[in-house]
Amino acid sequence: MPSGRGSFDATLAGLVLLSWSVAFKLLTTDARNVSYEAGEEQRVWAEEGGPAILPCHLNPQTLESNLGEVYKRLSVRWKRRGSRSPQVHHMVLEVAPSGLKTRARSMMPRASVQDTDFLRGNFSLQIRPTSRDDAGRYWARVEYGSQVHCCALKLEVVSATANPPGPVVESEPVKLTCNSTLPEKPKKIQWFHDSQLITTSGRFQPVDQTLFISRSMGSDSGPWVCELTYAGGERVSVTHHLQVLGFPVPAHPVVYAAAGSDVHLPCILNFNPLDYVNSQVAVCWSHVAGDDQKAKSNQHQENNRNITLYLPAVGPDSAGQYLCAVSINGTTISKTVTLIVMTVIPSIEGPILEGSRLLLTCSPSQPPGKVHFQWKLLGSEPANSSKAVSRSSERSTMGWIREFSKVSAEDAGTWECSIHSPEGRLGSVQYHLEIAGAQVASPQQNLVPGQITSGLVTFLLVLVVAIAVLTLLTRRTPSLNFPALDRLVAAALPGKEVKDAVHEEKVLQMEP
Repeated sequence: MPSGRGSFDATLAGLVLLSWSVAFKLLTTDARNVSYEAGEEQRVWAEEGGPAILPCHLNPQTLESNLGEVYKRLSVRWKRRGSRSPQVHHMVLEVAPSGLKTRARSMMPRASVQDTDFLRGNFSLQIRPTSRDDAGRYWARVEYGSQVHCCALKLEVVSATANPPGPVVESEPVKLTCNSTLPEKPKKIQWFHDSQLITTSGRFQPVDQTLFISRSMGSDSGPWVCELTYAGGERVSVTHHLQVLGFPVPAHPVVYAAAGSDVHLPCILNFNPLDYVNSQVAVCWSHVAGDDQKAKSNQHQENNRNITLYLPAVGPDSAGQYLCAVSINGTTISKTVTLIVMTVIPSIEGPILEGSRLLLTCSPSQPPGKVHFQWKLLGSEPANSSKAVSRSSERSTMGWIREFSKVSAEDAGTWECSIHSPEGRLGSVQYHLEIAGAQVASPQQNLVPGQITSGLVTFLLVLVVAIAVLTLLTRRTPSLNFPALDRLVAAALPGKEVKDAVHEEKVLQMEP
């Protein structure tokens, strides 16, 4: 029996040893064939409302050595542990070896992975849009063949909000607030608008993570960027698109128009108020120097941004400031438009005779500031020729003058006076110059003393020559008894009449 008992113990010991050997062999085999790659937990940032990408990749060496097994019984499983319940793990998305995808109800249809990227070793999780509740820790387990790959990440969500939340009307106050799900407070917060850093001045007052805008303007519309800087130099930014119903720049435009022309005074909102629910819009145009005027705009029912005022055939009385007032849900915003009417005043009223001295005055209805005037005869010489005059004037209430010392036929045509600023051409007005004919000047204006003396001498010389010729003719040619000719000769030759009278008396005495 003892020998049998010893044989049984030896057999049992052998079986135990064999089982341990098999188990150890299986464990070592699994250890050789299973690859567990998990580095340090990576922090990923995402904007609320934007996409979030949680990266999970095979490194190139692993992918190259196991490319043949990547699609061999491939499965991907993403799970998370939320910030509200850190001890509970939730399935986010799972891809079975058959390709069937399963998503958590809260992640449908926001969570996805790209199957086409699997062969490139990319198993990243994409969430769009991202909410603050998506923040937390995420793990990924990828199995392919006999290999296992794991990724660990932490998602933080940053957001920027405005109060009031919807579009605000110009001049209303606005608060912009920047928040993140990271419990750690940032070391520094900066706000940017149009790539310009906002400092504490004027309308802007940064307070902790809030930027207070005391009086909003239409130009405040657009992206506002909040940049958070944490310990270690980590920076994260978030963008909020602010909408302020108002007028784009320039805030106070100036319109130049020629007298008699039609004018459109601009008043255009940056957004259509009717695009927002329960928006009630009322428009009123008024002339500062006169009574209220009705708006004659070219707006259509589907476009209430354009409330431009149309003025036909403006004159000097139309010049001045116009106020465009827009009431949106009880809040009124206004914009001032200045109309400057340009006229040309000639120094001569009525027909302009050739040779006259003429002044053409280019007269705007109010001083235009630092500008320069330019005169040009249209359809002939270019602006830099002798017929184009360009001079500077800082403040000239009378405009600028084009002088013609003696108007000639070459000056006839359409003359244009244009006003220019460093930004470009502001406006112009035209004047049509017509020449009536040659001017007949008086002797006192046209003849000098030397010219008068020369004329008298010439006249006397002609008269003497005429008398001499008539005298010779009367001596050589007998009278043909033409009374009219005799009287003409008698008028030209004094004493002839006396001789004829004596001759007639002698003839009468000789008659019986």
